[in-house]
Amino acid sequence: MEFVRPLEPILIIDDVQDIRNYLNQILTELGFEDILESRDFESAKSVIDEKSPNVIFLDIELPDTDGTQILEYLNDHYPHTHVVMCSGHNSLENVQNTWELGAKGFIAKPFNAKKVDTVMKRLELI
Repeated sequence: MEFVRPLEPILIIDDVQDIRNYLNQILTELGFEDILESRDFESAKSVIDEKSPNVIFLDIELPDTDGTQILEYLNDHYPHTHVVMCSGHNSLENVQNTWELGAKGFIAKPFNAKKVDTVMKRLELI
């Protein structure tokens, strides 16, 4: 019998390859297997349409679009997707803004395995 992992597939949208690699490594070490990556929202759209990720780690500052605009788009078109915002600017205003726009989590950069694990466990409860 195959078990269903309700939080997979997972999509990482970040323009920095090292960040994508590190987050992918953390998720893999936590036991997740179906992890996808995109460097910008334009390339992520087709991945989202084809794979319907259940969790998206989304950088707030992308070269092609502001992450908060993408968050609004995702909430409108994919309301069941859990979006976790990632940013090096973890001001209270930034965090509150993303929560108000519907993010299910926020991870400040630089993050570590414990922070990612905590967010993933919280998402399992939603």
